[in-house]
Formats: sequence, C-alpha cells, structure tokens
Amino acid sequence: MRLKLIAGNLAIVLLVGVGSYLVVRTQLHAELVRELKDGIGDDAELFGRSWRADGARLAEVVGRRATSKSVQTVYTALGESNRRQRAFDAAQDVSKWFDNPARGRRGRPHIVALMDETGRVIARDTDPNRMFGEPLLGQVPVLRGVFKRGHSRYGVWRHDDKLLQIGVAPVRNKEGGIVGALLVGYDLSNGYAARESRLVGHDLLFVTLDGIYSTSTAVDVRDALHDVLYAPPLDAVTAAALQGKPTLPWTTELRGELYVGVTSALPLARGVQAGYVVLAQQEKHTELASLADMILWLTLLGMVGVAIYGYIIANNLMEPIEQMEDDILAVINGRSNVRLEVETAELGGLSYRINQLINLFTGVAEEDEEGRAVTSSGGWEAVSISGPSVEPGARVATSGRPSTADPEAAALAEVPEGEYYAQLFADYVAAKEAVGEDVSNVPEERFVERIRGNAAHLQKKHGARMVRFTVETIGGQVNLKPLVIH
Repeated sequence: MRLKLIAGNLAIVLLVGVGSYLVVRTQLHAELVRELKDGIGDDAELFGRSWRADGARLAEVVGRRATSKSVQTVYTALGESNRRQRAFDAAQDVSKWFDNPARGRRGRPHIVALMDETGRVIARDTDPNRMFGEPLLGQVPVLRGVFKRGHSRYGVWRHDDKLLQIGVAPVRNKEGGIVGALLVGYDLSNGYAARESRLVGHDLLFVTLDGIYSTSTAVDVRDALHDVLYAPPLDAVTAAALQGKPTLPWTTELRGELYVGVTSALPLARGVQAGYVVLAQQEKHTELASLADMILWLTLLGMVGVAIYGYIIANNLMEPIEQMEDDILAVINGRSNVRLEVETAELGGLSYRINQLINLFTGVAEEDEEGRAVTSSGGWEAVSISGPSVEPGARVATSGRPSTADPEAAALAEVPEGEYYAQLFADYVAAKEAVGEDVSNVPEERFVERIRGNAAHLQKKHGARMVRFTVETIGGQVNLKPLVIH
C-alpha cells in the first residue's frame, strides 16, 4: 500500500511535468522558428542596405583620391613611358592610402588601376606591366556610366576569378573634362563575409552561378550548402535570385542540422550575376526553447519531494491501520479483551467505532467518562459501586446517587466462578432464544472466554474486586450488564 500511494503520486507529478515540458517546448520552439523565418528576410535586407552604404562610401573616397595630385599628374605627363610610370606610382600611393588603418577597416585593396578616357588600363598597383592596355569599358559594368555621367559609382566586377566590390571615379583635367578613371576594388573574401555576418547576426555567403565564392561558415557547411543550392529543386531558385528575384525563406538540412536561408542578388551587380545568402542554423536560434528543460529538472525535484512526503504520510496512515488490523485479528482469534487504541486524528474515530462494534458483538457495555455503562440499546445503566460509604454489592442508580443494598449483586458475588459462568451462559442463551435469535453458533467456551476478558478489563479499569454480569432484555435487544463490585 505504501508503494501504491507513493507510486501514484509520482506518476501524477511525472505526467504533469513531462506533459508541461512537451507542450511548452513544442510551442516555444515553433514560435522561435516562425520568428526566425519572418526575420531572416529583414536581416537579408539589412545586409543589402549595408552593402549599398559601404559601396557608396567606397565610391566617394575613390572620387576624392581621383582629385589627388599624384593622380592628376599622370594625365599631364609627356610620353607613354613617363605616363605609365606615373600611373604606377599613383596606383601604389592610392593603395597605401587605403591600407592605412586610420582610413577604415578594409585594409589594402585587391586592385587599384588607372585608365585613360577610352577605358584602357594605363597601369595598376603591384605590377606596372600587368593589365597594361587592357580595355575595361566592356568588362566593368559601371565604367561606362562613370564616363557618361561623370560621377563616382560602385558595383561588382568579376576579374581573374575574383569577385570584387569596386568603386570607380572619373579623373578630370583643369578644364573639367574627363581624361580617365580611377578604379579601386576589394575582394569579397571569407574575411569580408565573416565581418559582415556579425552585422546581420547570421552567416553570410557570396555566390555566383558557378558556385559559392566565399563564406563565413565552416568548410563542411559550405560544401553541403553548395550541393543543395546548385541541385534541384533549389538550382532554379538560385539562378532566379541572382537575376534579381530574391527568394522566400527556405529550409534545408546540412550535415544533420536544419538551416534557414534567403538568397538575393547583390545590389548594382549588373552583368555579373552575383548574390549572397543569409544563412541561419535553426537550432542555434531556437536555443531559448531549451529553457523548457527547467520543467524537467523541477519535475524531478518535485518527484523527490513527493516521494519523501508520500513516504512520511504513508507511514502515518499505514502504521495505525496495520496496528488496527493486528488488534482486530487478535479479537477474531479469541482475545475479546483487546481493544483498538489508535488515537490519530485521521483514524481515531474509526478506531472508536470499531471498539463499539466489538463491544456490541461481545455483549459488553460501553462506559462514558464518568464510569457509567452504556448498553447497546443506548440507555444508561448504573454499574459502579465505590466509596467507603457504599456496601459491597450495592448498585448505583442512573442519577449517580447510591441506592440500598442490592441482594442480587451480593448474591452474584458469592456464587462460585464456575457455577456463575455456567448460569450466565444459560441465561444469555435463554434470553436470545426468547427474542427469536439463533445462538447455535455461540459455543459456551468462547462465550466464557470473552466474558472473562471483558471482566478483567473493567476490573482493572475501576480497581474493583470483581466484575459480574447479568442478562437483561431491553426493547428486544439482549445485553450483558456489568456490575463492578469493590
């Protein structure tokens, strides 16, 4: 029974705790995933705005460098050799200027090139002969617009397998005419992707139609994503995105983990078809759902508390019940003088009623707090003889005042014990038969044993010399009325 009480409570706590955990975690996880998918598009747009601002700053700075003295002198030099040397020196100066940490966070450009008014390269940094005479008007999408409108611009250029963010500015002579252009380009490297990813709060990858160009992710994630983006069904979606149709948030599994991503084209990447992917690991952005794990720990703690409390309560209930069971078994086995003595608040009333029931079946009257006996019919009967002024054998009336000596009580006190019990049993059987009750199942030995036990109990309780019983019938109910004799 103890285990049943404890196990039942533990099962309830476990079911409630696990159920609460599953409901809270599931709903919280679903809400976090929804927020991630709703927000990753905004994060992609955030990078787009950052890209435009970054490109505009680059174009503005290149425009200022195009007015520097070292650049201007290129276009006033006499002779091709002198012009090329000055162009190379100017490109080197511009490269060093950008490499100064005070100028910004990007560092040294990947390329600095000076062009003539036709868009052909005069010289570039790092190597005066490399790219000399190469026509860039058809290669650099924004260059034609720079010559046409006369304003600095930024864009994307694919050059020597490098994906570059470029700023291009016109170079003017003293009269204001455009005599050439200055180009500065930065590689969209892994470092740049990692730096920009911290801005958007997710991983960032730069992609082209050929594959993933650079990434802020680990290599294994990059390779797994490449297999997804350039294979059905996302290959068509990727191609459409690079042509200017941003995707809705998509979900894919990479190396056993779920990822959510958005693919979009790079702003002002005309003619290059370059784009970027904002990628978020779903589990990383749903870690808040793990707070629901606290419910499991609290459930475990609650189960420990319930187990301890249940053990204490079970013992408080079961020990008295087991004692009652032992006492009732003793009565069944013939010890009619045994009474239940459980006094707990929960079981004391039950114990009292069981004692009443035992007295009813054994024919022993109950006593009140003043020593008076209550018969099974509920009426009051005088049973106690005490005090020095009362003679042995006297009876006390219901009111509690002494009466005259009772010859019947005195006579009972003088009857030998064996003869007394035999006569009492005969009177009891006759009375029972007189009211129509069957007493064939009441053996004399058992009857006498129970009467002895009750007599001993009353004698000890009242400090009497002896206790004798008489048979009386009240309202069709046969009772044994005790006489306590001092």
